[in-house]
Order: sequence, then structure tokens, then C-alpha cells
Amino acid sequence: MARETVLSDKPLPHNDEAERTVLGAVLVDNAAMNAAAEILTRDDFYRESHRRVFEAMAALSERSQPIDLVTLKEELSRGSALEAAGGVTYLAALLDGVPRISNVLDWSRIVKEKAVLRSLIHASNRIVQSCYESEEDVATVLDQAEKSIFDIAERRVREGFVGLR
Repeated sequence: MARETVLSDKPLPHNDEAERTVLGAVLVDNAAMNAAAEILTRDDFYRESHRRVFEAMAALSERSQPIDLVTLKEELSRGSALEAAGGVTYLAALLDGVPRISNVLDWSRIVKEKAVLRSLIHASNRIVQSCYESEEDVATVLDQAEKSIFDIAERRVREGFVGLR
């Protein structure tokens, strides 16, 4: 009996609330950008608008400029990305409901974990496709699959040192 692999049509893993809250936390307290940037990159955000906002925040931070609604709006406008980022109204809405700035690392980890899961899904789909196409020998396909999974494992969030007790 032949079996077909059906790839899921479910939405990819993401947490919109965690993404918005990280961005809002940076707007409230620019020091949160340092904490978020330790864990996140632009590509860890699921929504393109969030990627653009984070990228603009990172650019402002690199130039040691304050990150607030005025400077962020200007940075996004300069790159013709303001509307793609949701516009001024969306930027202002990022400030709504930011619980506690001290939790930015936790929210960043959630965003990163979802990004790792998306990467794993994409890699798995590529592995499945290469298995069906099987243009390479089995050892090569296996090596490529192993490398793609290993690369994802290297990018995941790692905990710092943990006490022995």
C-alpha cells in the first residue's frame, strides 16, 4: 500500500502577542533593545511588519539614537517602510498593554522558540522534497538533512550557566 506524505496546511508557529510586546517594551525602555537583540534577529519575527520595526529599532540603537515613536517613524519613513510596518497608528498601538519591561527576555525567548520551530518545519519540508527527488545518493541526502537540523539547533535559545545545586 503506497502512502503519501501530506504536509500540514496549519499556520506556522508564531506568537503575535510576544512579538508586539517585545517591540512595545523597547519603545517604553530603550534598554530592552539590548536584551532583545541578544536573543533575536530581524528574521525571528513572523510578521513582516514586526521585522521592519525591529530592524529600524536596531538601526537606531546602533547609531545610539533614542528609540521612540518620533525617531522610529522617521527611520521607517526614510526607508519607505512606514506603511509596510503598519503605519503610525500601529506603532502607537505597540505601546498599549506592555505589562512589565523586566519580562522582555522571556518574551524574546518565546519569539525565538517559534522561529526555531518554523525553521525546523522549513528544513523538514526540504528534507522530504530531497528524499522524493533523490537525485543524490542516500548518504549525501542524510548528511544534508543532518547538517540542516544541526544548523537550526545551533541557533536556538540556550540557557546560561546553571548552578549544580
